[in-house]
Amino acid sequence: MAKSKSIDKTLSEVEQIARVWTDNPSFALSDITLPQFQTLITELRAQSAKTEDLRTQLTAASNETNSRANDLNALAVRARGGVRAFFGPNSTQYEQVGGKRSSERKRPTRKTKTPKG
Repeated sequence: MAKSKSIDKTLSEVEQIARVWTDNPSFALSDITLPQFQTLITELRAQSAKTEDLRTQLTAASNETNSRANDLNALAVRARGGVRAFFGPNSTQYEQVGGKRSSERKRPTRKTKTPKG
């Protein structure tokens, strides 16, 4: 299936056709008239504007959602730190709120260097 053209490019092309058709009223398509063609152009332009408005609203809503999620995540981090400070880093409560108990942390190990040779 061929890739579809952009809406702006399509509108540009059909408006050019409509101008030529208006200047040459003897031109005819068997199943469509010039007024019908112009109506279709107007409908596409209106639908395109509606789509752009919805995209703008969606972007705003998405940004608001992400902002609220970031704010709530910051509170979750603060709360987890508060639980750690209040109950201790090795407490069950700290583990219950998503922290890793200090007794369950893996001890760091040093990497041994291999001689180049």
